[in-house]
Amino acid sequence: MLDYYQIAGYGGVFFYLGSYGLLQLGVLKGNSYTYAALNMLAAGLVLVSLFRNWNLFSAIIQISWITLSIMGIARVWVLTNMLRFSDEEKTLLASHFPALRAIEAKKLMDAGAWYDGDVGDALTEQGAPVDALSYLASGGVDIDVGGQIIAQVGPGQFIGEMACMSSGPASASVRLNQPTRYFSAPSEALRRLVRRNPDIAPHLDLAFSGNIRSKLMATNTVLERTMKAREAVPARD
Repeated sequence: MLDYYQIAGYGGVFFYLGSYGLLQLGVLKGNSYTYAALNMLAAGLVLVSLFRNWNLFSAIIQISWITLSIMGIARVWVLTNMLRFSDEEKTLLASHFPALRAIEAKKLMDAGAWYDGDVGDALTEQGAPVDALSYLASGGVDIDVGGQIIAQVGPGQFIGEMACMSSGPASASVRLNQPTRYFSAPSEALRRLVRRNPDIAPHLDLAFSGNIRSKLMATNTVLERTMKAREAVPARD
């Protein structure tokens, strides 16, 4: 018959291995409340089991593990509840990164800065490497390919999302067509952020894919208007 101390010991082993297994499978995050709480529970159960067969060194390990878990929970709580976002940042995050945790969202915002641009300022140049990701909070831009404006986009759109992570060549020149407030994050800063926080990558990919679809729709609208305007011009003899 198992006694309560043995049951506690088996329970501790179960929660230790279970939490670590879920961490490796990507179900839990290392800096989450749940992971820290499961480890604290596991250490507490193993500590209880030691009262049947006392081992000072094992007890020290379990007490230390409980202490570290409490510190981890406190750290996550402080980081989550003490973070502050501007109204512009809240709008950007709500529209493009609604599922991104506050801690990762703050890291993303800290990777760039906000700017006030003037008419004619270039965000990308066709054929030149894209060295930053930009987001339009207000104003607008012209998208120019080979000297012809193929689309105009405004607030809520990303610029450079197709090539910013690889610093590949820009497929178009993008210039401000009015005073514009925008956020810009250097490509190197974004790559460094993703290397250190791989959980952010899927959120970026999702936001970029949605933005690309929006741009394609805007481009098709401009092309349709151009074609209709040409068809409306009477043919010369």
